[in-house]
Amino acid sequence: MNNYLVLFCANLAAIIATAAYAAYHKKHLDEMHGMMAGMTLGMTSGLLAATLIVLPTGNFPLGVIFGSLAGLAFGIPFGKLGGHMGVLEGIMAGPMGGMMGAMLGQMMRPFDLTLFIPFFSAIILLSLIGISYATHCGCCGTKPKKVPNTFVYAWTIGSALIIALSISLNFAIAEPVQEQPGQLKLPAYLQNINQETRGTATLNGNTQEINVSISTNAYTPNTIEARAGIPLRITFRAAKDAGCGREVVIPDFGIKKIVPDDGQATVEITPKTPGNYPFRCSMDMMRGTITITPAPADKI
Repeated sequence: MNNYLVLFCANLAAIIATAAYAAYHKKHLDEMHGMMAGMTLGMTSGLLAATLIVLPTGNFPLGVIFGSLAGLAFGIPFGKLGGHMGVLEGIMAGPMGGMMGAMLGQMMRPFDLTLFIPFFSAIILLSLIGISYATHCGCCGTKPKKVPNTFVYAWTIGSALIIALSISLNFAIAEPVQEQPGQLKLPAYLQNINQETRGTATLNGNTQEINVSISTNAYTPNTIEARAGIPLRITFRAAKDAGCGREVVIPDFGIKKIVPDDGQATVEITPKTPGNYPFRCSMDMMRGTITITPAPADKI
């Protein structure tokens, strides 16, 4: 079973439990506490769904849509606990959580997720525990009421289980790092993201080959010249902490490749038609072009 799906289900169970707790006390909640319940549940569920969809798939539109729908599914009905203003809070918070979760998932894809996943789960849990506690306080009238032991035990056990899953399961989406001795790594300030750098693929047997370096803000070269009809092998080599540029997208060939941090990854395509084929990073901030010219007569 997919580890991301396991983590999603575990956190979803915590969201459902929180929603049920709020619904159980709905008769005693004032408008403000009801509004906060709708906003928190909408935002949290949208953030959770979108982030855990985009991280393993890289499908940004799907993350935004599914995350927004998940946020609305929790935000609207539980926003009703705070009346018509609470419903509005839920409508706003759900899509906002979905959009932020999709952006978060896309930005974190190239990085080491070992620390991020437990941190992300802890933030989700902290939000749910906070709204559960607020719901408890809001249902107790003007006289303070001690939090019951069952509340503490339930959240302690549930949180421990989710954090344990976040730490123990493997959420890596990049290939293992391959050591590359002798690579030149220029500092970020020496790179110019707007400057065109050209490179021509060299023919090695029946395959064209070229190396592309990935820095913190540029591909070098960012214009690759090659011939049509001949397989083209591009080896991307990432500097340490290269960022989102490590997720290389070549839309015309359906390629999405994550280059290991301080490592390399190779893609191979065979452009049959002369023209310009763009490639970019996952955030569409770093860009390049593969320029294909007609093959020599002896290669046709």
